Amino acid sequence: MKKFIIIGILFIFNNFCFAAIEDPRQAEMEKTIFMAAGAQDRTLRIGLVDCILYCMKNNSEILIKRIEPKLKEDDVKVAQSDFEPTFDAELNLHDNTKIATSTLEGAKRFNSRELNINAAVSGKLVTGTEYNVELLNQRYESDSSYQIYNPYYTSEPKITITQPLFKGFGVLVNKADIMIAKNDQLVSEKSFKDTVMDAISKAKTAYYNYTFYLEKYSIDKLSLQRANDLLKINKARYDKGLISSVDLLETEAAAAEREKAMLSSEASLKRAEDDLKLITNLVDDPEVWNAKIELIDQPELRQEDVELLKSLQEAFVYRPDYQAARVDLQNRDIRIKVAKNALLPTIDLSGSLGLNGLGKNYRNAVEKVNSNYPDWGVGVKFSLPWGTGDRAKYDQKKLEKTQALLSFKRLEQNIILDVRDKVRLAKTQYRQVEVARLSKDKETENYEAQKERYAAGQVSTHDILDYQDKLAQAELDYFKALVDYNVALIDLDKSQGLTLVKNNIKIEE
Repeated sequence: MKKFIIIGILFIFNNFCFAAIEDPRQAEMEKTIFMAAGAQDRTLRIGLVDCILYCMKNNSEILIKRIEPKLKEDDVKVAQSDFEPTFDAELNLHDNTKIATSTLEGAKRFNSRELNINAAVSGKLVTGTEYNVELLNQRYESDSSYQIYNPYYTSEPKITITQPLFKGFGVLVNKADIMIAKNDQLVSEKSFKDTVMDAISKAKTAYYNYTFYLEKYSIDKLSLQRANDLLKINKARYDKGLISSVDLLETEAAAAEREKAMLSSEASLKRAEDDLKLITNLVDDPEVWNAKIELIDQPELRQEDVELLKSLQEAFVYRPDYQAARVDLQNRDIRIKVAKNALLPTIDLSGSLGLNGLGKNYRNAVEKVNSNYPDWGVGVKFSLPWGTGDRAKYDQKKLEKTQALLSFKRLEQNIILDVRDKVRLAKTQYRQVEVARLSKDKETENYEAQKERYAAGQVSTHDILDYQDKLAQAELDYFKALVDYNVALIDLDKSQGLTLVKNNIKIEE
C-alpha cells in the first residue's frame, strides 16, 4: 500500500450557503442523472486518500460541528462588547407656561422654553472602572425681565468616573465572560477535531472492511474452482472405474456447498461496498452512486513502534476530549473567583469634573468654558448583601468544580484503560498476522503435497476436500488478521488523538 499524505485540508466555512426549497425541476433533473448513472456499468478506483477526502467532503456531522466554533466566536465578540464605548446623543425641547409665583418672574403669566442638546461617550474598562464623558449644551429663554441674557446659552464638558473597590473590581472578574467565551470556543474546536477524527477512523475501517470481503469472495471463488477442478478429475476417474459413486457424490456436494458460500460472500461484499459508499458520501453522488468500487491500496503488515508509556503521553497531549476537559476546569476556576468576588460589599468611589460656560450665544458660552467656573463632585456608594443567595452561588460553583475534577480523574482513568487496551490489541494482532502467515504457508505446502498424493491414489476424496477447506480457511485467516491489525492501528491512533497527525491532515481556520 502506498504511503499517503494529505497536507492542508482546509475547512473554511465563513460563507455558508443555506439552500432554499429545492426547485422541482432541479430535483427532477437530478433524479434523471441518478437513473442514467445507475444504468451504466461504471468502475470507480479509490485509495485510502480518496476514501478520507470523500468522507470529509459532504459529511453532515462535520458540517454541523464546524458551525459550533463560529457560534462560540460570536459569543466572544458579544462578551468583548461590554468594554466597547457607547455614544449617546440627546435633544430635548421643553416649553412651560404657568401662572407666575413671584414678581421676579416679571409677569402674571410666565413662559419659559428650554432646549438641551447633549452628547456623551460612556464605557467600562477591564478594571471595572466606568467612565462617562459628556458635552452638555442648553438654550434657555423666558418672560423673566431679570435675566442678564435672554435667551442665554450654557455649555459644559464633564467627565464622571466610578471605580469599584471591592465587588466588581479586578481584571479577571470583569473579563470573566470573555475568558469563558474564548475557552468555550476552544472546547468547540476540540469537539470538532474529535468529530473529524471519528469520521476518518470510520472511513478507513470501512475501507479495510471492504478489502476483507473482496478477499473473502476471491478465496471462496478460488475454493469453488478447486472443487470444480477436482470434480472434473473425479468424473474422469469414475468413468474409468477408479473411484466409487460415493466419492463422486461427495465432490459434487462439496462443489455445491462452496458455490453457496461464494454467493453468500458476494452478498456480504455488496453490503460492505454499500457501507463504504455511505460513509464516503458516494451514495449521494448522482454520477457514481451505483458504480463498482475498486480499491487501490491493500492492507499491509508494517510494524509500528507501539509502547504503552509513549502512547499514554501522546494521548494526554493530543486527545481532544482530554484537552477540552482541562479547558472546562479553567472555566470553573474563573466562575468560582467571580462568585467569590460577588460576596464582597459594594464600595464604589465616584468623582466628576466639569467646566461651566455661559453666554448670550453658543459661541460666547463655549469661549467662557474655563477653570474659573468648575463643576465638581465626589461620592461613595456602599452596599452589603443581606441574604444568602450569593453565598449559595459560591458554594454551588465550588461543588461543580469538585464534580468536574472527579469526572476529569475518571476521564484520565478511562484514557489509560482505553490506550492500554488498544496497545495490547495492536501488539496481539501483529503476532496474529505472523502466526496466520506461517499457518497459511504451511497449509499451502501441505495442500500441494497432498495433491500429489491424491494423484497417486494415496489420499481419499474426503481428505483432499478437507485439505482444500483448511487451505481456504488459512488464507482467509491470514487476510483477516492483516485487516484486524490495520484496524487496530486505526483505533490506537484514535485513542491517542493522533488520527489527524498520522494521516498528515491539518485543519485550518
